[in-house]
Formats: sequence, C-alpha cells, structure tokens
Amino acid sequence: MYTISAILFILPWSLLFFSWSSFRRSEFAVRLPRWRHTLFSVGLVVGVVATVLNMAWNYSWLRHGGSPHGMGAAPGLWQRLGPFLVWTFFAATVLSVFGKRTARVLMIAWSVSMCFVFQFIYMLQFD
Repeated sequence: MYTISAILFILPWSLLFFSWSSFRRSEFAVRLPRWRHTLFSVGLVVGVVATVLNMAWNYSWLRHGGSPHGMGAAPGLWQRLGPFLVWTFFAATVLSVFGKRTARVLMIAWSVSMCFVFQFIYMLQFD
C-alpha cells in the first residue's frame, strides 16, 4: 500500500513542478504586480509543504492501522499533522488564484489531484 500511495503522489508532484516552471518562464513574458508575484510564490512553497504533509500523514495513518471502515487508527503523528495538512492545502489553493495563465491552471489541477489522491488511497483500502 505504501508503494501504491507513493506512485499516486507522482501526479501532484509533477503538477506542482510544472506549475513552478511555468511560473518562472512566464516571469519574463508577463509582468505581474509585485504583490501577486509574491503571493503566488508563497502559494507554490505552501503547496510543496502541503504535499509533503499529505504524504507524511498518509504514511503515518497507514502505519498505525488506519482503516476506512470506521475503525480508528492508533495514536500517532497523523493526528498532529491533520490540522496543518488541511490549512496548508487550503492556503495553497487560495493563493493559487493570484497566478497567471498556465501556472494558475496547473496549481488548481494540483488541488484537484491532491483531493483525488487522498480519496483514492482510501478507496484502495476497501478490499
């Protein structure tokens, strides 16, 4: 299950990488106001943090016996990471609105892919 969840996270990581590279390439073509540039840059960094936290949360939850069948997992790191994961995800999603063109679309796709990965890991455990 750990390998499958790691493979699933390739999609959000690649979208985040392409968003970052698109943002850097478009810096020279389209001049954003300084405040939008700063907010989107912070959104990209927060997106990286949210992805790392999501991976750590899923690993800890799976490691401590998490189950989608209503059974609670044993106490662990996943409990402390939960609120940080949610807030960083929402912060990155909101800050992605300040980007321009392809970078913005890729960050919104990153948000959707994070939700997909998060739910798909639970669906895989139902067997």
